[in-house]
Amino acid sequence: MVKRRTLLWGLLGVAIASCRPGSSSSLKIKLLARSVPSQVLKAFNRVTPTDFDAASSLADIYQQLQQWQSPQPAVDSLWRRLLSMGASDTEESATQSVDTQLVTLSDPWLDNAIRQQLIQPLPELAFVELLPESWQQLLRRDQSGNPTAIGALWAVPYRVQGLMMAYQKPMFQSNANTKPITKWADLWRPELAGRIAMPNQPRLAAAIVLKALGYSVNDESALAQDDVQEQLLALYRQVRVFDSEAYLKALVNEDVWLAVGWCGDILATLVRYRRLGAVHPQEGTVLTTDLWVVPANADMTETAQAWMEYCWQPPIATQISVSTYGLSPLFFVPGANVPEQLPQQPLLTPDHSEVLLPLSSSAQTVLSNLFNADALRE
Repeated sequence: MVKRRTLLWGLLGVAIASCRPGSSSSLKIKLLARSVPSQVLKAFNRVTPTDFDAASSLADIYQQLQQWQSPQPAVDSLWRRLLSMGASDTEESATQSVDTQLVTLSDPWLDNAIRQQLIQPLPELAFVELLPESWQQLLRRDQSGNPTAIGALWAVPYRVQGLMMAYQKPMFQSNANTKPITKWADLWRPELAGRIAMPNQPRLAAAIVLKALGYSVNDESALAQDDVQEQLLALYRQVRVFDSEAYLKALVNEDVWLAVGWCGDILATLVRYRRLGAVHPQEGTVLTTDLWVVPANADMTETAQAWMEYCWQPPIATQISVSTYGLSPLFFVPGANVPEQLPQQPLLTPDHSEVLLPLSSSAQTVLSNLFNADALRE
């Protein structure tokens, strides 16, 4: 009997051969650590020499994008005279050279990266066009970063995570007085007041409220509804810890009973802490996506395109899904065949999931006004 792991790595060789680029030039990619299995990186590197530079956080990658587009300070005039006798002093600064063809970015960062001109549009890629319209709006933007299904393609997705809830199992077992956690509406239960942690992102809080009340997470008009605004402020008062980096630390340290966060973080934590459980709420979940983008002033090479196509090959997409606590966007394509390995991991394949699109400026104003100090003191 062929083992699952043996079969996967046998298919990797086939996928690599099918994506072998015509160019022999090397490739440099800056990616989020642990978002692609190391075996996949090594397998691609054997065919196409590639320098994979792993960053510990998306914030570090975004800062690098900003640094690449920041003018370098002029060399001190004395040193310039010594190092380059007779050189012209007319150019006081220069944009840093960019030797990296692709970097990881996540969809919440995409609109700002476009507006700040940190990245550039991509050529049209046939495999991306297979995704549903909501995904097209996520990946296609105008020059201001606003979603549009017919705009330029700015990013290629490779890993998707869903928002879920992790909890202290002893607090919700059948012999305890607290009912099990099954849905977003449970966050408003009186016994959980001051016992919840979640990322410090008002957009996510709004999405949770919209889901709990039966709206689409992208229904901006619903943000003006009284029930949405009331429940959003009530949720804010329920939460003890708002921290995008340490929300799971609060759960592990037993400072809270429950934490809301991304499945990649939560499922990796569950491996180390068996006393924790997790659930995708019945109302459905919110999706965030890790993307490949091209820095401004970088060359969009054949090898870079080959890497993005490689990540979408079924055996590679399966390995990314199995090994990184995420899900390949390939399996969101209508009619896609979901490998037998994935139904064994139900927390990776939630029902009723929605892509989270950025809010318009007017909706952002509504949300900001809801979270002002006067409203929260009421």
